[in-house]
Amino acid sequence: MNKARAEWNATIRNTSPHRIFRVTLCVKAFDGADRQIKPGGNECVLTLWGTNWQPGAPLNFKGRQNIKINDERVPVQVAKYTIAATEVFDNAPNLRTLDVRCPLVWSSALRVFADKRFRPTVLDKESFTATYAYDGGRTDGSRESERMLKAYTNANTGFFSNWEGFRIDAASLYLREEEPGTCTAEVKMSFAGFGKPFMASLGWYDVGSNFNFEKTLLDQLEAQSKQAASADLDKAISQLPTEAPKPVESAVKPQLTVTSEPSGAEIEIDGEFIGNTPTTVTVKEGSAKVKVTKTGFQPWERTLKLNLGDKRTLNAELVK
Repeated sequence: MNKARAEWNATIRNTSPHRIFRVTLCVKAFDGADRQIKPGGNECVLTLWGTNWQPGAPLNFKGRQNIKINDERVPVQVAKYTIAATEVFDNAPNLRTLDVRCPLVWSSALRVFADKRFRPTVLDKESFTATYAYDGGRTDGSRESERMLKAYTNANTGFFSNWEGFRIDAASLYLREEEPGTCTAEVKMSFAGFGKPFMASLGWYDVGSNFNFEKTLLDQLEAQSKQAASADLDKAISQLPTEAPKPVESAVKPQLTVTSEPSGAEIEIDGEFIGNTPTTVTVKEGSAKVKVTKTGFQPWERTLKLNLGDKRTLNAELVK
């Protein structure tokens, strides 16, 4: 009595002159007195998504689904449904152009990702490219996993799915300085759910992102980058190149891997925060001063000289 059996057979057409990268549609329900039905206080009894919606193209929705109407075993008569777009992105929501130069965005990103418990696995400051592993672990438990999947992914969390675990597999950051004084930042993330989707076997499944986590990271990255640029404007101006950089093959750049016992320590190279151990980073040729610190342990420092083509590993054994 607290569920409705809904049958969908609708077509919505994109009448705008441009492509819609992603759209979120909210289905609302109303009773015979035209009062909105809000199960659990939610505005939408069903949320639908569309992607890569070209001008003039239709979005077709067809199917049957049980929809939760309320939390009580009280009969409810659903008189009508309405559908409306709540989010429309005509640009990729995981891509943003910032009015800050890429070197400052790069430095800010190291802190933003570290605060979210992402550990860099590869950092290439020359190309402004980074990949991260997630140190926040996985979420177990049906209710919490369903919530996380619903919040961050497009995974089906409806009647025919049973998700028991959730994890973030990886994240990537790409920065491009396409115009002087600006930086285009792109964040890509991959997720996985453990469970048994409809007509499938129990196991881990890759699920597509709905870009909410990426948008959150970009919001924080934009705020921190602008704050850094405002607080250190002279430094930002001094970083403007006076001549075009000479191309250097990434294959010959020195690579340095820094590990520690215990892991999770902060790394600084020549006074600049790089990330947390273990991390592999591409560095400049020449002398490099490496400092590894962790709360409750004595700082660990080494100075070494790196040549083109070097692949070096440092392991910091921290002492309390």
